[in-house]
Amino acid sequence: MEKIETNIEAIVNPSHPPIIGVVKLAATGSALKAGTVLKISSGAYAAAGNSDTPAAVLLEDVSEHASAAVNGRVLFHGLAVESRLLNASQEAPNSTLLGKLPGIGIYLTQAGWTDSKFE
Repeated sequence: MEKIETNIEAIVNPSHPPIIGVVKLAATGSALKAGTVLKISSGAYAAAGNSDTPAAVLLEDVSEHASAAVNGRVLFHGLAVESRLLNASQEAPNSTLLGKLPGIGIYLTQAGWTDSKFE
């Protein structure tokens, strides 16, 4: 069996099989870091503020792309390392936004994953 790397940017904990996909990220004048919680806005994904409804978690850094939408890998379902998550301000999300993630199938854990154990 081929090993599939799911420890993307130490955000996904592969102890529960993740569902990862590629989505269209809305044009933005700001770079987005891996771990940014995303919402759906006008048919594309954008960084979520603390009061928004989350839809996914970005799994890779994305450079500023003000003139056009770009594609990005996201976590739709699985375990995410809470300390690696960010809101639209690229700061730690508040408890309101974090509390909405289990409703979309993204559950929070405190630990990352190594080949031998949780760290």
